[in-house]
Amino acid sequence: MHDNHPSLSGFENVSLEDSYVLDMTVHPGVLTLKLDLLLWPGHPGYRAPLPGERACFRPATVVFTSLRELHWTGQGVVKAAIDASGTADFGSVDSLTTIEDRHRILGDWGEMIVQSDPPSLSVDPTPTT
Repeated sequence: MHDNHPSLSGFENVSLEDSYVLDMTVHPGVLTLKLDLLLWPGHPGYRAPLPGERACFRPATVVFTSLRELHWTGQGVVKAAIDASGTADFGSVDSLTTIEDRHRILGDWGEMIVQSDPPSLSVDPTPTT
């Protein structure tokens, strides 16, 4: 498998590797990742960073629906990091690979193997503070 998230519909011109995972929740049939997502030029929500900002970040949500199977290893290995503003994060999404209906999500917080519909990405147009 190779990191193929840029080929997923809606994941163009974003960097999961440079984003921050703020929360992960699992409910029957749904896996949700809350992110502070880095947008690249070319993404519809991109704007040049303001003075003092290092890049264009936006709150975003990745959702895996019709969840049929979930294996999560490495849980609890890494605790949330707290930044200077008091915001907690669990590191980044190091890779998101997809083969048919199986998705492998890897990060500091462990590894998830998910069988579901393709993930969707929604980006909040409000800048992250």
